Amino acid sequence: MTALSPSTSLRRTVRFVEWIVLLAEFLEGWLSTYFREKPQLLALFGAYIGLFFLLSCSLPLARSVWQRRAYVAVELLLLLSAFSLRLWFDIFLYFVLAKSCLLLRRREVLLAVLVLGVGKLAINAWTLPARITEMVAQVQTGHAAAVYNLPAILWATSVSYVGASLFAVCFGFVLVSEHQNRQRAESLAQQVETQAATLERTRIAREIHDSLGHSLTTLDVQLELAARLAASEPTEADTALAIARQLAKQCLQDVRRSVQTIRQNDFDLNQALQALAAQIQQSHPLRIRLHLNLPPLSPAVSHQLYCLVQEGLTNVQKHAQATVVHLNGYAAATAIVLELHDDGVGFDPDRVEHGFGLRGMQERMHLLNGQMTIHSAKNQGTQIQVSLPHDSVTAGR
Repeated sequence: MTALSPSTSLRRTVRFVEWIVLLAEFLEGWLSTYFREKPQLLALFGAYIGLFFLLSCSLPLARSVWQRRAYVAVELLLLLSAFSLRLWFDIFLYFVLAKSCLLLRRREVLLAVLVLGVGKLAINAWTLPARITEMVAQVQTGHAAAVYNLPAILWATSVSYVGASLFAVCFGFVLVSEHQNRQRAESLAQQVETQAATLERTRIAREIHDSLGHSLTTLDVQLELAARLAASEPTEADTALAIARQLAKQCLQDVRRSVQTIRQNDFDLNQALQALAAQIQQSHPLRIRLHLNLPPLSPAVSHQLYCLVQEGLTNVQKHAQATVVHLNGYAAATAIVLELHDDGVGFDPDRVEHGFGLRGMQERMHLLNGQMTIHSAKNQGTQIQVSLPHDSVTAGR
């Protein structure tokens, strides 16, 4: 079975309650002595109920503001015109006010309450003298039973109570359902927050492994070599220490860069990738040719793409044995595209080892709802293309 959307479910609930209230209003009027004395007004009363019934079938919950305002205004005008004809919808008018809370802003609801209250009071003041005169005339002419018909009054009161109580109970059920939905939403939000924290911990662990892990391992090897050569070959030991110092500086720069990319709100991905390429070329005999024209992106998306490119360039340094790598970034018609192409030894994508770091890149694209394609073959280099749809970029802002 297809689940109903919250808007559809609410619309059906409101419509059901409204029909119950209208039915109670009609039964109360049909049982009262007022319409027995004025049968022509009973037909008019039924016509008004028919109009309200038709309006209930088109509740504009998802319509524009002016359409919702017009809907409420029409119902208020119908109620006031019915009051002026001495047709009283004592229960339904409160339902209309409750329904306006779903359609209007708070100030507009208060205005509707004020307009309906002042209008009803004015109409009561205008029609009350005539009603009193009619009642006095009926009593004086010996027709007091028509005014004080006890069975009719009891029946009308009972129907009015049933209608009002059903309205109150159904409205309470709606509030309970809304409260339960809110609790479920809060629970889901907590689960999403927990999942996001887990993903963030996984991302940080992956970055430490991919960037700092390799540098710290090499640093440990160089320090151990320097310790062994300190006494016998001091020149070689000094060289190893120099390399170790350079690696330590590299590790510190990696940490600072990661922290800066997380904290910056105006992170420029084009500039950051240019700085990354310049840094790599200082310590590695690799030429990186950049063609970057990326549009402004959110800090979260920019950071993920930066880390993805960083992982790709790290893989090139470790495994590709390449001399030139091309990095292109641009905005296509439907997506943000990044391309990384090297002239290295290549590999078989179907037999890639886990240590190549491609899994981490794929995980990042999965988080961004993007796609990554890899084209490579032995001795023909590697081309990696990532594509991030524009709607995913917007959602990530």
